[in-house]
Amino acid sequence: MTVAIFGLWRNWAVAVGVLTVLAFLAPIVPRVWLLPIDIVAYIGLQIMRRVLRGRHVPSCMRLIQEVSTIVLISACLISLICILTPTGLIRDISGNQFTADTPLLAILITAPTTCIVTACFLLNRTEPHVCRQCKMRYGNVIEHGFIGGLFRREWCYQTRLLMLLSLALTLVDWSYYIINYVNVNLNRADFFYFLWMPLVIYILSLIYLGSRYYSMWVYYCHNDEGHYVETPGATTLRFLLINDNRMLIDLPGLDTTRNSAARGVKFDTPVSVKLPYRENESLSDAISLFRQRTGIADAEIRHIYNSPDPVTYQNMFHYFAFIPGSGLPEGAQISGEWLTLGEIYELGRYGAINRTLITELRRIYEVAMAWKTYDREGRRLYDIKHYQPTFRLRDLHKWDVDYDDETWLRVRQLNQDKPLWRLRSLFRKAADKLTMQA
Repeated sequence: MTVAIFGLWRNWAVAVGVLTVLAFLAPIVPRVWLLPIDIVAYIGLQIMRRVLRGRHVPSCMRLIQEVSTIVLISACLISLICILTPTGLIRDISGNQFTADTPLLAILITAPTTCIVTACFLLNRTEPHVCRQCKMRYGNVIEHGFIGGLFRREWCYQTRLLMLLSLALTLVDWSYYIINYVNVNLNRADFFYFLWMPLVIYILSLIYLGSRYYSMWVYYCHNDEGHYVETPGATTLRFLLINDNRMLIDLPGLDTTRNSAARGVKFDTPVSVKLPYRENESLSDAISLFRQRTGIADAEIRHIYNSPDPVTYQNMFHYFAFIPGSGLPEGAQISGEWLTLGEIYELGRYGAINRTLITELRRIYEVAMAWKTYDREGRRLYDIKHYQPTFRLRDLHKWDVDYDDETWLRVRQLNQDKPLWRLRSLFRKAADKLTMQA
């Protein structure tokens, strides 16, 4: 919990610190160095993302992704200014020609860019790629757990704070630039508005957020009623029962229409066992628990993947239970309805399916489709662009897929059918090497 909470402060310190340093350096370093510095800053943020993504304890990297976008856009705009400077097309607010000796006030570019990008991220209703990767990597702890809710709430808070601070800087600096700036050299007032004020605001934000996350840490890690670290959580074993091309869903005498969703009903797998927290669970123990819970002795149990939670100790282990014959055997201690994927999808459209089950099916589908369509490097197995093989529940029993292998999750997101696949693959390999060296 300590690492997760203070990781939010660290991400702000590094990401916003990069923006502050870039704005501070622009007027005082040779202009030829600005683009290389921006590129190094962007690569550094990507390396940080990859290092954090490989750690056992999750860390929210959405703010880092936002700042990476801001750095790229700012670098493009600054490069465009540098390219157009010799043509004489760019002039300052007083109408004088912008020359190579004119100080480049990067804060006038980065502040409005930051304001616009953060506003777009806040207004965007589509989940970004970095969040989908995080959910696939950490599973239930991010999808439904306490730490995932904390990350989502604090990302919104930090992004709004960054947007408001950048908006304030935009209004103040552009007002000063229009009213008082003279394109001769930088005087004391210029240094204050364009260099020192952003730095001071950044330092004050570090102090403010530091006190916020310290208070949060005290509450969650020292308050007995909310002590998530020393008070053990629970381990949940979930079994997806498969028979031919159907899955058993617990429908306790309720209709499968929109009315069920309206009453807050969430249909789920009928077999979910909750135990005291344990870090690992053997397959033999899972088989014994399944037989005790269901009374079914001839089901084939296979491990799917784990959802570890090193923060609040609420981890999950997911299993297939392949039921032979035509359905549940006599004497089974569970009940439910056998539904096809299409029927489950329709229930999901009404919002009547448990979110954990949706996450499981999404994970299984994403990994299986990547495994069936591409090799481990992302190259197509079939010489047909955008070919999608079939996905059927009855085939799960025949497939030998490691659903815990994150390689297939990455291949699903970056493969030969994606734009600029080779270039992005080279960049990813280079970033992986830099990450290993870091």
